[in-house]
Parts: sequence; C-alpha cells; structure tokens
Amino acid sequence: MHESNAPVLQAIELLLRSMFRSKRVGSVDGGYQVSKPHIGTEIYFEAGALLEAALFIRREASPHLRSLSVQDLQRMLVNFMREEIESLRFNSWGLPDNASFADHINASEKIQLAEAMKRSPIFVTVNDLFLYPIKIAKVEASFRSQSFFLLPPEELAKELMQWYDPDEIRPNCHPPTPMHAGMPSADISCWLRVRAPLAEVALRNRNAILGACALLPHPLQRYCFSIATMPKGYMSFKSRATFHSGDASTPALSEYLEIATVDHLWLSALAEKLNSDSKRDRKSVLALQYFFRAWVKDPAARVAPLCGALDALFGDKEAATQAMVDAVGTQLGPEFDEARARKLAKLRAGVIHGGAPNIYEASIYHKYYTDYRCDPIRDLELATARCLQHEIFGGTLIERGHPYADFLGQYAGVGAIL
Repeated sequence: MHESNAPVLQAIELLLRSMFRSKRVGSVDGGYQVSKPHIGTEIYFEAGALLEAALFIRREASPHLRSLSVQDLQRMLVNFMREEIESLRFNSWGLPDNASFADHINASEKIQLAEAMKRSPIFVTVNDLFLYPIKIAKVEASFRSQSFFLLPPEELAKELMQWYDPDEIRPNCHPPTPMHAGMPSADISCWLRVRAPLAEVALRNRNAILGACALLPHPLQRYCFSIATMPKGYMSFKSRATFHSGDASTPALSEYLEIATVDHLWLSALAEKLNSDSKRDRKSVLALQYFFRAWVKDPAARVAPLCGALDALFGDKEAATQAMVDAVGTQLGPEFDEARARKLAKLRAGVIHGGAPNIYEASIYHKYYTDYRCDPIRDLELATARCLQHEIFGGTLIERGHPYADFLGQYAGVGAIL
C-alpha cells in the first residue's frame, strides 16, 4: 500500500486489535458484540482497544468526524467492520479466544479492508442534503451556495427533482414530501438547505447560519417573540427522503426577517467560512453558534452563550473586553468606557465560574445596575452583537431598523414603552 495510505492501514490494524471471537478472560470492560450467523462467527469489540482505534481515526480521518461524539464514532466503526468482515476469506474458527483478529488476518486482507475504509464516509466526505423549515423569514432574493441555500417556498420543488416530480412537492408545508402528506403540516415562508456529510455537521452549520440571521433584527426586536408555534424537525435526502423529529429551528420572532439581495454579500462570506479550515474562520463559526444558542426568551439563559460567543471569537477575556469597547463604545455612548466594559465582562464570572446559579443572584448584576442604571444583560446582548457584526462580517451584515420606528418616535419622551 502507498505510504500516503499508512494512516488508513494503521486505523485498520488498531480496529482489528479490538476484535475478538469472544470476551477475553479477565476482561472487565464493556464492549460491542456482533453476531454474523450466516458466516458462522461472532465478533466481540473490546471497549478499551476500540476506544484507541476511534481516537486515532478521529484525529487522522475526515475532519467532519470531529462533530461526532466518540461513542457515535465507535458505533460507526463497528458497523463498518460488520459489513466488511463478510468479504474476507479467513476462518474465524481457528482463532483462539484470547487472540485478536489482527493476529489472524493476513496482510492482503488488511489492505483490502483499508481500501474499503478509504472509500467509506470515515475517510471520504460525502455531502447529503438537509432541509430545515423556517417560518420567521421571507426571502425576497433567493441565495444559493455550495454550503447552503435560502429559498422562498415556490423555488423548493426544482431543488428536489432528484427525488420527486415538482408537482408532488408541497412547498409551503412541512414536511413537503408526498410520503409525509398524512402528517400534520406547518406553513413555511422560507427553506434552509444545508449540505453536510452528517446530521451533526448539518445541525452545527444550521446554527451558525441562523446565528448570523439573529444579528439582523434591531436590538429591541431581536428577543421580541410571539406565541406562534414554530415547525419542528427536519428532512434529510440521501437515496430517499427521511423526516427526523426534533426541536424548532428558530424561536418565534414576532416580525419577519427579510432576506434581500443586499444580504448576499455576507451570506457568501458565511458560506466560505463554513467550508474553511482556517483558525479564524472556525472561531467565527463557533461564535455564531453560541449567539444562536442565546436566541432564547429567558434573558438569564442568554448570558452564558453570549459570553461563550465572545470567548470563541477573541480567545481570552482581555481581548474580548477591548473588542467590546472598540465595537460598541459609539453605540452605547461615550459613557461606555473600558471600566464599564470590564464590569460587563464580569457577568461571565458570575455565571460560568459559579459565582451564582442565576445571574440575578450575582453581585455584579446588582452593582452594574446601581452604577449605570442599565440592564447589564441588555448591554451584553448589544455588545456581543456589535462585536460579531464587526469582527466576522466587517460591516457587510446590515442590521435592520426598528419596524415601528416612526411610532416609537412619536411617543418618545411621553412615557416608557416596555
């Protein structure tokens, strides 16, 4: 086998060393057991050795495997070997109970397994299509890229022609496919399609995309939610369409987000970042995922993911504090100086480092309100949003104005509107 294939061959060697005909004498760890009655053998995967194989493969194989838990990767390896073991010609009956398969399978068969693994999703990234229903956005100008698309319902059918005739698709319903026509459906105003090798990767990318979309609303509208029911679950399209149950993709934002041509610039930049291996781009994507997690109704629940977004983007507290000053000083006024930013950054310690189980119980929450007469959570929300807008998109992502700005201006100074 070529030298460049050495990691694949080593992966097979480690995997075979985890495989035995039965549980070894004196072994106390757990493991997997696979029966193959039609070829007259059983395979026991010893947990410790299988873990070594999984950790090696997680490091050396396709990068998308890092989105899987180690347990999921172990199951993936067991399933791979369960399928491929039938192609080998070895006689498992001659294998002593305490000897691993690695000592019994010859070199040519190991190369055969390595070639099969090299062609498998373990080492090859094969992108499938994952479709998420969105009810809080309207697409005035559809966006398409290799990573994802955002489309109005009327353009969905032609994207699914590989699986269905256009007239079979119900583009305004979720699920949109004919085989799910009997299920309760939800009205959809926008479809998000993500291409990814695994559902876990697709979910991660979906969160980053929607985290970026969460930067669009006016700060007073970003966390203004309605009681509307959002569609849950998603679709995957491989050899066939499959519906997967799950949570709603977005919160119930009270006003529609409009995706227009002006948004294509930052959407294109985001599409490139999702496929990038650069450290800076990976940090940006992670920060957007954290910001998406903060898009929830409970203000106290937003604090930890907002702090996580700043940490992911800047790497350390000092850099995040200075960036906060630079990015939002003009937005919150000249009084938002470094001292105030540092007090705001202490909210992080108040939650993440166990200062208080609830941010409202942390002393810094009361002190910040006392000193500045402002809600520190709202300031943190605005500060984080400004940092992400500036550092990730460089001004191409344009925050929307308040949809009722004229009305609010009419009554400014008359009384508080909460």
